[in-house]
Amino acid sequence: MTSRPLARRSLFAGSGALLVGGVLSACASEPEAPPAPPAGPEIAEPTPAQTTEQLDAVVAEISSAVTAADEARDPAQLAPRVIGSAVEFRTAAYALIAKAEEWTAQLTVPGAALVVPMSTTGTDFPRTAIGLVENSAADGVPFFLALQQADARSPYTTWGWAQQAVDVAMPTVADAAVGSEAVAIDAADLVMTPAEALALYAAVLTDGDAKDPEDQLAVDPFITSRHSEIQEERKALNAGVEWDEGATIRETYAVREDEFAGLRTDDGGALVMGTLTSTRKVTIKDGATMRYAEDNAYTKVVGTREFTKEFVRTFGTHVALYIPSAEAGGQVQSVGATLTALTATGS
Repeated sequence: MTSRPLARRSLFAGSGALLVGGVLSACASEPEAPPAPPAGPEIAEPTPAQTTEQLDAVVAEISSAVTAADEARDPAQLAPRVIGSAVEFRTAAYALIAKAEEWTAQLTVPGAALVVPMSTTGTDFPRTAIGLVENSAADGVPFFLALQQADARSPYTTWGWAQQAVDVAMPTVADAAVGSEAVAIDAADLVMTPAEALALYAAVLTDGDAKDPEDQLAVDPFITSRHSEIQEERKALNAGVEWDEGATIRETYAVREDEFAGLRTDDGGALVMGTLTSTRKVTIKDGATMRYAEDNAYTKVVGTREFTKEFVRTFGTHVALYIPSAEAGGQVQSVGATLTALTATGS
């Protein structure tokens, strides 16, 4: 479906899960030319760099490329619209699937229909757009899709998509015909810069609320689920023994600094997207053994159900955050996230 212009548009929460990561693409097989300079008097209001129709075409091409790549298990088919971590994460996912078909379930795909477009105003490059797009799965939860154009000769591409969060209030954005101001990663007119917000999000994912003593980060389903998984796994690893006597477990997150997209929301805040990587490491105590009774998707990849030294898994996550303006105040809120398992090793 194509979005219809409204004075203000809410990025609706709907009922669903967190967003999944993905990539961007341009609107046609040929690179788009930059908009022509106005020939008449200067317009009173800024206009978006890309029309909704142009972004519709870009989104459709991205969805088609990801679908084709998944069917062939061939990351080369993602080019030229999908780049960066989206390609890296997909390549790693295909390697997991080759060893355990169960991993096919994590291949979420952004749909071909644009629900809500957000396009930057101005003529400077790189240009940024963020689209809320349908899920290719029937009744699936929409994704935030990051789109960027490096220069006038380049197509719009994507390095990731994040699935919209459940039961989380969404920011309101400007009408598609007006466009949104680009937000820099060091923008200082927000409750914290986007760089600081992403770093705080990674820190709380790693070490919990102790890293957020001023309660600047709102509770969200992704952090809750990841922390719950760690606690459940810790209990299972040390069943029948003292706490962490048999094995310790820790997951560490880092922000990938070369991927960022940010646009102004209607209230002066910002909707930003970024990429995180994480490593979850189980360290087995000397003389202890961790053993799974049956094979699972991870042990099939590693090739063993028994570990005496360590068991390591890596993940990639695309996230979308809403950051309020400094004037309005309030908490940074995650509005979407997509997690992709990348590797599993152990001995």
